[in-house]
Amino acid sequence: MDINYLYLALGIFAVFMIYWITTVIRFSRTKKMSSDKRQHFVTLLKRITRGVSSREQIVDMDKLYHKILMALGYHGTFGEILKMEPNEISNINTVWEIHKLRNNIVHDFDNHDEKFLRTKALAYKKEIERLLQNTK
Repeated sequence: MDINYLYLALGIFAVFMIYWITTVIRFSRTKKMSSDKRQHFVTLLKRITRGVSSREQIVDMDKLYHKILMALGYHGTFGEILKMEPNEISNINTVWEIHKLRNNIVHDFDNHDEKFLRTKALAYKKEIERLLQNTK
């Protein structure tokens, strides 16, 4: 009887190790994107940053960032993807901070200083440019 428990324990351990190794391999490599797709996202980013308020830019850039990550093969809500901490994101804390600001803008309707929003919109633009640079 004791030998059966040993085999069971070894089997469970083997399954766990295979799952862990495949997860590490899957998320440890930086994913690549075609130059056409990257150029499409660069064009969208330029369009987003023209002639609209910083508030709208942050909301639209958040959507764009999510679309880029989905194009790289990630699935789920933006928050779920950020929790995976993709290697392509150079500064996860900045992205989280601006994503939370976007949620605040959309859900709480708080009045934010335009100068503050402009600064955050510029930071988000830089993060998207870094993301696209990391996918070459």
